[in-house]
Amino acid sequence: MGITSHYADGEAPGARETTGARDETDEHVVIDPEMRRVYAELARVAATQLPVLVLGETGSGKEGAAEWLHQQSGRARARFVRVNCASLSESMVESELFGHERGAFTGAVAEREGYFAAAHGGTLLLDEVGELSLRVQAKLLRVLETGEIVRVGSTRPRQVDVRLVAATHRDLRMLVARGEFREDLYFRLDGLSVTVPSLRQRRSEILALAQLFLRRTARQFGRPPLGLSEAAEALLRDHLWPGNVRELRNAISRAVALCSGTVLDTEHFALASSPVLPVPSGPPDEPERDVAPGPRGGPNAGDMRGELRAFELARILAALERAGGNQTRAASLLGVSRRTLTNKLNAHRIARPRKDAKTGASTSGTRPAVSLGVRRVSGE
Repeated sequence: MGITSHYADGEAPGARETTGARDETDEHVVIDPEMRRVYAELARVAATQLPVLVLGETGSGKEGAAEWLHQQSGRARARFVRVNCASLSESMVESELFGHERGAFTGAVAEREGYFAAAHGGTLLLDEVGELSLRVQAKLLRVLETGEIVRVGSTRPRQVDVRLVAATHRDLRMLVARGEFREDLYFRLDGLSVTVPSLRQRRSEILALAQLFLRRTARQFGRPPLGLSEAAEALLRDHLWPGNVRELRNAISRAVALCSGTVLDTEHFALASSPVLPVPSGPPDEPERDVAPGPRGGPNAGDMRGELRAFELARILAALERAGGNQTRAASLLGVSRRTLTNKLNAHRIARPRKDAKTGASTSGTRPAVSLGVRRVSGE
């Protein structure tokens, strides 16, 4: 099968294209047995046109799995186009996906090729597909059923030849049950479903990934080969990595920037001791469900989950305080989306800050838990 190693980058926001063969320095890491199983599943369908649904926490490597699938397919010499659906504004999402004609709306001074047309002959990854509105979901379903797109401002259908891969950190079946995701679209997307495990579920890969990022970062910074002290290795092994591979990559980049020598030590890493855990996709009163659940039911599993939730709460409150109550800034500090933070606030029953009518300052009552006015709602 040829999978000796693979993907280390997590997912980056925005839309991105790659064409043709990858750079010879683009190394990858796959050691964990579950990750090998994921890629074995992908290898079996690489030569088909079957849609693939990739599940997993944010930053765990869903984009890498999708791009590897593209590289193993007959479309490898064509484009791989990745779109983060969560970053598309509702007013422009149709134009971004399907394109528009000149004069279709105010500001449309020229016709535009959408992402489907850009991926013609190749593969289109719709990352965070669960964030699309029901209206856009209906249009996406039509494209999948007909193989045609219609630009905004046009009535003429255009044929597109695209292999679609969808990815999400959310439980689409639960969204279907809640009426937030179309069941018919879910079944169209779910030709094959694979779940990329979180980094804390594949700890055997942490140091190999860290060494990979060290090599890449050293090349980028024009530095000599770099290493890790034993203490730094232990620190990386023990961290929970709530941001998964992306957090590890960023931690290595920061550490390299702070290190003037050739060996990175613990002092060069600023890892939070209070992780933000993967967001449950259900409402706060439902049991928490991971997209990629690990082993459960050990003698101390309940205590551990309780401790982790307490750590998570502390980090959320700290981020909100640093951000002055601004949820968008707090989400950025935590490395999660605004929607994820909102779900977390609801899950922990944290009253969201509201603006004072006179001063415009954030407030949540007379007895705030922290200075910005965030408080826990009683009754748990």
